[in-house]
Amino acid sequence: MKKYLLILIFIGIFSVNFAEKIDLNIADINELKTLPITEKQASDIYEYRYFIKFFKSIYELREIPSIDQKTLNRLKPLVSVSHYDDKDEVAQRREQIYYLIGRLGSNEGLQEGISDVWEDYLITPRNINHLFFSEILSLPNTSPIDVAAILKRRSNGDTLANYRDLRYSPGISYYGASNIRHYVYYKEKERKNKFYFDYQFKYDDSPYDEDAQEMFKESMINDLVGGNTEAPREKTQSYWGYFRMDQYSPSIMNKIRIRYDNQWKAGLLFNSQKGEKNNFENNINNAINKFLPLTNSSDNNLSLDAKMFVGYENSVIKNDFLKVYFGNYRATFGEGLVMENSDFYSARKTGFGFSKRITGIIGDLSRTQEYALKGSALEYSTYKFNAAFFFSKDKKDAVVFDSNQDGILDENDDLFSYITMTRGFTNSELEQAEDYYNNHPNNDFLINMAPRKDAFEEQIIGGHFEFSPIIGTHLGITGYEATFDRDFVVDNSSDSLKYLLIRTPENADEKWKIINSEIAALYSTKTGNYNRDYRRVLGFDWRTVLNNTSIQGEYAELSVDGKELKIGDDPKAFILSAFSQFENFYILSLYRDYDLDFDNPYARGFSEHEKFDGTVLDSYVYTLSNPLIADLCNNSAQAQAEKGVYFETRYRFSTYFTLNRTYLDIWERKADSRKSVRFQGELDFRPIYKLSLRLKYKHQVNRYDDDADRAVSKTNETTGRIIANLSNFDRISLEYRYLSVWGPPYPYLTNDPGFGNTIIQGSSLSHADYVCVDYTHNFNKNLKVQGSFVFWDGNGISHWDWEDMEIDFMGEGGLKFWFAIHDKIANNLFLTLKYKVKDYKTKENEWRAWWNEPPDEGAYYFQTVKRTEQSIRLQLDWKF
Repeated sequence: MKKYLLILIFIGIFSVNFAEKIDLNIADINELKTLPITEKQASDIYEYRYFIKFFKSIYELREIPSIDQKTLNRLKPLVSVSHYDDKDEVAQRREQIYYLIGRLGSNEGLQEGISDVWEDYLITPRNINHLFFSEILSLPNTSPIDVAAILKRRSNGDTLANYRDLRYSPGISYYGASNIRHYVYYKEKERKNKFYFDYQFKYDDSPYDEDAQEMFKESMINDLVGGNTEAPREKTQSYWGYFRMDQYSPSIMNKIRIRYDNQWKAGLLFNSQKGEKNNFENNINNAINKFLPLTNSSDNNLSLDAKMFVGYENSVIKNDFLKVYFGNYRATFGEGLVMENSDFYSARKTGFGFSKRITGIIGDLSRTQEYALKGSALEYSTYKFNAAFFFSKDKKDAVVFDSNQDGILDENDDLFSYITMTRGFTNSELEQAEDYYNNHPNNDFLINMAPRKDAFEEQIIGGHFEFSPIIGTHLGITGYEATFDRDFVVDNSSDSLKYLLIRTPENADEKWKIINSEIAALYSTKTGNYNRDYRRVLGFDWRTVLNNTSIQGEYAELSVDGKELKIGDDPKAFILSAFSQFENFYILSLYRDYDLDFDNPYARGFSEHEKFDGTVLDSYVYTLSNPLIADLCNNSAQAQAEKGVYFETRYRFSTYFTLNRTYLDIWERKADSRKSVRFQGELDFRPIYKLSLRLKYKHQVNRYDDDADRAVSKTNETTGRIIANLSNFDRISLEYRYLSVWGPPYPYLTNDPGFGNTIIQGSSLSHADYVCVDYTHNFNKNLKVQGSFVFWDGNGISHWDWEDMEIDFMGEGGLKFWFAIHDKIANNLFLTLKYKVKDYKTKENEWRAWWNEPPDEGAYYFQTVKRTEQSIRLQLDWKF
């Protein structure tokens, strides 16, 4: 591995073109500051190009008052002037859309619906002088301080006439102004309402990730029943074999969006998950059945993810704005504690930077299904207040358990929890598989709980009201009530819960740890104290901007047995944050505190881990009565119950040095009081602007308050990276990462506790490393290729890698390469094609009574397996 590192460093150093000239027509302000001129001269050159015109000749520098002949002579050998094509506004915006598609095309859901909104505003921007606070804040990478600066200038009677006015609004940051500029215009133009049509096709045959494969491949048949340890394993021993999941069909998505200017909007989505049927004609027929209740169908043999919406947005009278949506929509308010309907979890979602929330009501064509809202929604805004109302009625998937103990899972049984299934098996498929395993002669347990599609009907009525007395300050109230046609019951009053979840009763006490109290804290509609058919969540949020600091937060309560209007007598969640912004520096401080029994399925607040992380639902190998219910953890979108403080900053303290995003999080997991700390920092050194040398360090300790506890672990990760920005926007990056994980002393490593020998010995220390070469090459302005080569050695430690805006968690050790071709075939046709090959080893799994006893070669040992995976992802975007 060291040999690879030396070779890559050698290539990186000599791949940089140190003599390349700086192009005056494309260089940003930081590049100009690297020239032998003053900062004022660099700023004058940048503003001349941006506010007056692009350069046609180097000698036009003399038109700038601060550039004399002596300075021009000094700059001649160092700068160049490229040809500038003076495109019209539509063409320029088309280029921005192409860039956006390139960045967000492979996104797996986190910002998928949001990117549709941003794309609409790129095509048809809005007048910055008429937008409300929340509308500007919803634009990419804008902060509340930036928005308040704009509105305060407007309140003084100033009309923003151009980008220069925007940029020099007192208090706005350079990044905020530059991110806003492509989404707005400044002067009213003759209105030309147009129709816009977008079609997007996605094909993805990527294999299931390791967690999903482990879940599906877990044995459902006990090889040891009857002492038959020599019998060959059956191909149908697991769900993977029973459903022949190695022959899965790809994921296919078709999305159509139609707009008339920014007023009328409509969309239609057909999405089939990996392994599901994707016959397009059947999809259309089922879509009609789903959305038109008059054509009700009892056929659930096809699994379909279909969504559609129709929306209207416009001003009704002067200085107001109305939104009306029918069909699928997204509703997000405050800090996401009461309502943010998405199937996707995002760690450390602060609401700033790249973890932006678009608050309010928008149309939804994302791949969110379990927490999708379908019905109608209304939002009305003025400068002083905002009001929203939403109604939804839809079928939801859930885990069903044999509550009446009749040996059958059917509509007469109670529900355990919502579930987002990795593969959407139909109910008939699941029932047939369960019948097969329950009646197998070698099976010594019964499947008493399982996921079911469309297991219950959920009806939601909710709303939000917000009052803004002054610019940058608001107080809002949000609430919803969800009613159900079946009961949710989680019996946490006895030992019945652990015997329900754990496969073998004799091991239940051993496997049931205190962390599983998070499962026991799930919400029930029927208990010994009440019997109801609803879940109700209420909360309030606030924000105020004071100079260059924004303070915001949200408080929410889940109604259980307390009084509706009394604060503190029901399970609660609380977030408070402060964000301070300067020209080259920002700092974010955040505090959160979520009660263990605050079980709101639509909460998406800040957290380090998703709900059920570390519970028996996470460590399910040879544990759960049905491995498919592990999707409760694998696909959880809720935050785990935590209490902690988080700090984040970025500081450019000189021309050469920048402290990139750096954060510190200190928190306690409520379920077992485990205290943890996580730190990550990155220093960026640029000896010249086009060469970046980065050093990143990450340190995490779980259970830092007790080194002798079995749950403690200490992880250190150091990464060195060289990034060379070459000509024509090409780039090459070389990265090396080293990890180490320390584990505490453990008596089972060397001793048999059955004989009372429990002396603690043998702490563990694991090492791993990783090497990556990442590149981007632009053949011309319409065609580029990106890719990487990765080598890694895990030694039991998990590695991860960012691939073209998606994350890949890798196996024990191996290599992979991928490339993605981005091609603008025509002005309105875009193509992205990605191909990946991954050759890696799986992790050895074994279970022993103690270290000196060899593992049983039957059901309790899986040796390392080498795998080779290939995948293709295709995306086509057609816009006119």
